[in-house]
Amino acid sequence: MFEASRPQYHIVSGYIQIVSEGQYLPAFWSHPEMGGPFPGLMLLHDFWGLTPHIRSQVRRYAELGYYVIAPDLFNRQTATSAAQANALVSQVGDAAPAHVAAALHALRSHNRCDNNVGIIGWGMGAQLGLQTAMTSGDLRLLMTFYGLPNQIDVQNLDCPVLALFAEGDTTVPPEAISALRQALTQAKVEHEVVVYPKVERGFFDDSSPTFHPVAAMDAWNRSLELLAQHLDAPTPPDTGSFFPGRVY
Repeated sequence: MFEASRPQYHIVSGYIQIVSEGQYLPAFWSHPEMGGPFPGLMLLHDFWGLTPHIRSQVRRYAELGYYVIAPDLFNRQTATSAAQANALVSQVGDAAPAHVAAALHALRSHNRCDNNVGIIGWGMGAQLGLQTAMTSGDLRLLMTFYGLPNQIDVQNLDCPVLALFAEGDTTVPPEAISALRQALTQAKVEHEVVVYPKVERGFFDDSSPTFHPVAAMDAWNRSLELLAQHLDAPTPPDTGSFFPGRVY
């Protein structure tokens, strides 16, 4: 684990409309104000929806020199209870993978994106990210928090994987994590599977009662390492507007 002082770019942010399944789907985006094109990141939210926390992560990664997009899979709806969240998941139904694919296409085709793209997902978004990576052969990396799909088939997965789990997360049993690790090993996929002891699901979300600052910082540092190895952003002064940043 390390903490690296990295340049923090001035960024711009906003919403765009993506066409998916014959409808408009909002997405939150952010990228450095000047320069580019930049490597791309797609962030996929959990079943709570596109919360302020996820939007803050979009901006956080953009400050490091990425074009970042987060599709709003629930179309501007968020949940405050598990019952509401499950209802939103049911509402989007089988359209979710198509929405993710449409957002990925929008990211790749933007003139500020250099077509090198990775995915970061939380919970439901982690499941969708892994499903996307298993069927899309042109991702540079995948990072997941908490979630796992019901079916794991990584034979066609050809990007590095960083999968982060909480020991106290009852929705992901230890045997499922072991099965993922074994499948990735057998498929010879570069991977790191981390289980944080004595923490709960949501440990990365500083607005959650289960937030765990030590685990969250470790996860952030691991994400920086993964990005540096497989999707490194351009460094100033060659591109972008920046100022000496916070220590990450």
